[in-house]
Amino acid sequence: MTGLQELKTRRLVLRPIAMSDADAIVELGGKDFAVARWISSFAWPYEEGSVEAFLKTVVGKDPLKTEAVFAITLGGVFIGVAAVEAPGDLEDLPDLPTIGYWIGRAFQGHGYASEAVEAVIDWAFASYRTEAIAARAFEDNFRSRGLLRKMGFKPYSMTERFSRALDRRVSNVVVRLARADFEARKEAA
Repeated sequence: MTGLQELKTRRLVLRPIAMSDADAIVELGGKDFAVARWISSFAWPYEEGSVEAFLKTVVGKDPLKTEAVFAITLGGVFIGVAAVEAPGDLEDLPDLPTIGYWIGRAFQGHGYASEAVEAVIDWAFASYRTEAIAARAFEDNFRSRGLLRKMGFKPYSMTERFSRALDRRVSNVVVRLARADFEARKEAA
């Protein structure tokens, strides 16, 4: 039992990630530089077995203590990942859970990331009983930063993370979303 329930949106089902998702993660993310370059933990070129090793750290574990990882599916087809890392990932906001996500290139540009991220934010606020959630994005990842801004995240600080795919440290914008701002945006919609 992972402790994660399925989340349903208008077009998507977000279900707990499973070991059986490894091949789809590799094909859509691990072997596509256009996706991997934005994810600090993906190596380039892809390292055999790295996805399986990661999945072993989260599948069947307590999502509130490690990471809550959801497979984003469209009509049963795996299209990406949305995750919430337990507090402690960000030095500047150590008490807040951190959201992350990616969508396979063939599925980008259709609003799926926004739909999935909103569902995961809702889940995170309820599950962590927190008043705010954090995220970070590479400074030059304007699409991701735009999605976070649309969700109501506000700039908080800058940090650097080592990007395995780019083999260098990369500037990241750290953003913070207050529960009140998220709920007000949802009510206005």
